[in-house]
Amino acid sequence: MTTGGSDARVLTGDWLVRAAGHGEWRTVAERGLDESEWQATSTPGRWWLDAGLADESAVLYRRRFELPAEGTAELGSPDGTADRDARWWFVANGLCELGHLWLDGTYLGDLRGRHAEHAFEVSHLLRASPEHLAAVEASHGAVRVPQSEDAQVQIEQTGPARIQRVRALVIEASPDRAVLRIAATVDSSGTHRSEITTTVLPAEDPEAGWSQDASRQVASEGDGLALSEPVLARGRNELEWLVALEQPSLWWPAGLGDQALYCIDIDVAVDGRSSHAVRLPTGIRTVSLRRGRVAVNGEPLRGGLDALRVVQHELSHRCAYDSANTRGELLCQQVTLEPSVFTGAERGLRALAAQAAAAAADHAGHHPCIAAWQPVHPSDGRRRAPRIGSWTDRTVRQAMHAADPTRPALPTR
Repeated sequence: MTTGGSDARVLTGDWLVRAAGHGEWRTVAERGLDESEWQATSTPGRWWLDAGLADESAVLYRRRFELPAEGTAELGSPDGTADRDARWWFVANGLCELGHLWLDGTYLGDLRGRHAEHAFEVSHLLRASPEHLAAVEASHGAVRVPQSEDAQVQIEQTGPARIQRVRALVIEASPDRAVLRIAATVDSSGTHRSEITTTVLPAEDPEAGWSQDASRQVASEGDGLALSEPVLARGRNELEWLVALEQPSLWWPAGLGDQALYCIDIDVAVDGRSSHAVRLPTGIRTVSLRRGRVAVNGEPLRGGLDALRVVQHELSHRCAYDSANTRGELLCQQVTLEPSVFTGAERGLRALAAQAAAAAADHAGHHPCIAAWQPVHPSDGRRRAPRIGSWTDRTVRQAMHAADPTRPALPTR
């Protein structure tokens, strides 16, 4: 998911890093902490590339920054002269597999999943002072994997409503008609009547990607456009809608046809003003599995399941999926479940499996190259994964099917 049209200040350079000693996370956010033994790093998230930290499983980061005077003024002032509808967010991507985040000594929340977007509203903190301190406790998690090349931390401005997550799935596809189901979570600062505009246009269309324009103008009405006017309540709003396409260009695996790609743009406006927008790439196709035979758009593939390239364990960076979309590759994406899943009661397993399945569907469900999911239990090489029982396998696959009914879920490994 890429965002557009918002005022963002990227926090690059001037970060400090050091190995995380026992219990030091308790003081990492203190303003008066002695930083004499910390070392400088340009970008957080790949500490094993910094001198002396290659073997560390967890580190601490700090960065001081100051907002420009004009940026602080936009946050709103006591006399009401500034725009009080503006909201500011601390947004982190690609920092770590597991971690925790603080701003100005206030704990914002945890960071789970290195490719997930983590956004925390910080308007109340940024209004208090122009000088700020960000602090992060970062660790590898169960499996050490290289961080993405574009790990990023930024301060982002939106209107009163922000799109927190989007899931886009192709539920019907033929040369005559396609239907996409889109689900989104929208965070609203209060009760607002909103306008949500969704367009699905070919990637080469001149209007595709219009949501990335800061002066966004709603695309012309026509095929692939959906308009809705939901009333947003304060807090998180779960929304779902359908978008229909007439005579779409289908996406095919390499050797069977062209790799036609589309661009999904979603904009949420409040009181006639654009508040936030996101963009997703996608392809129009269906996948089915019957008796070990994989079919795309109803056409069976030679080789069956062996035709799928397995992406092991961790969810990949979006660039990897974009490349597979363009080349026409078919992937079986494995979804790692935390070891604690297998030590709890049935209700605990269901909740954790649903969480992992939802994260996978949100992250990669819109990519046409993903042909199947396969839940797996992680193994770090020091201990064998416990045996997975039949009801555990069934529960996990049910969670994957609930999150994404458009793809098969293969037996758990």
